[in-house]
Amino acid sequence: MEMFPKIMASPSLVWVVAAMGFYIFNIFLGLFIAFQKNSIENRKIHKYLFYSIAFCLIYFLIMNQTHHENTVIDYAVVLYIVAFVPFSKRWDVLVHALTAVLGLILLPLLIVLQI
Repeated sequence: MEMFPKIMASPSLVWVVAAMGFYIFNIFLGLFIAFQKNSIENRKIHKYLFYSIAFCLIYFLIMNQTHHENTVIDYAVVLYIVAFVPFSKRWDVLVHALTAVLGLILLPLLIVLQI
């Protein structure tokens, strides 16, 4: 239980937690789009949620560079989520979903390496 106050006290890790919340919601919305209702409104929401995730992660890099120093792993995880996950939309829907879930698995790595 001592990890959560450390995360909330860090000015950069709060942005990773926010990105994880947006990311989880975006994955479920993407699954809904893939298997239930593929409409233009849902795709717009999916796109804007991705923009919010990208904003949170880029702001994490800025704040982390200000207070600490970014590592190669920080840049690699953010680059994977911001560049590779949207690129995987060109492939099959399930491949895009798997790359997105792998990105969600990598996000806690940013927190663990900072603490």
